[in-house]
Amino acid sequence: MNTFSRTEKNQTNTSTFADPEFGEIKFVSIRNARSIRIFVRPFEGVIVKFPSGVSPKKVTRFVDSKRSWIRQAMESAQITEQKSIAHFSASGSTSKTEIRRSLTSRLNDLAQIHDFHYNKISLRDQKSRWGSCSAQNNISLNQKLYFLPDSLRDYVLVHELAHTREKNHSSAFWGILFGIFGKKQTREMRRDIKAYDYLFYPPPSTSK
Repeated sequence: MNTFSRTEKNQTNTSTFADPEFGEIKFVSIRNARSIRIFVRPFEGVIVKFPSGVSPKKVTRFVDSKRSWIRQAMESAQITEQKSIAHFSASGSTSKTEIRRSLTSRLNDLAQIHDFHYNKISLRDQKSRWGSCSAQNNISLNQKLYFLPDSLRDYVLVHELAHTREKNHSSAFWGILFGIFGKKQTREMRRDIKAYDYLFYPPPSTSK
């Protein structure tokens, strides 16, 4: 979830269904969709996407067959919501100027230390990815990086800098990261950063 952003395509109709256990479920029929899929998102609840030709009864039966999975997913979403509320309630207001200054300074430090060269830097408030590097070596960073522990923030920055040399996630790319952090630490940081996915889900009152 925390790597790529997604764009809704071919959305044709949205309706809601009041479920006795899960509350309001959003039904989204999508032209050219190939299957029924269920998503459980923090602060949004259960969303079911399905081909536009599928009947509501069939969609409801599918939901019934996945109740155990939905129940577990909702418990996980509730934990994410609690973490999000706690963080955004306590973090206060940090100016975009300070966030840009901090992340840009650290990116430049790491680029100099490890001999990376990038073109431009931009900061965005992305919803599902920490950063990216274009074919022209322009690096885009998520402003939420500012709130990560230093070690995980540095991991993401070096990850994007490494893409200035290797554009995909080939063995050569991971070899760059292993050479800087070590194989064990790299794998641990890839795992640990998932615990901060709640930053992608600000409470509705604070989201933009």
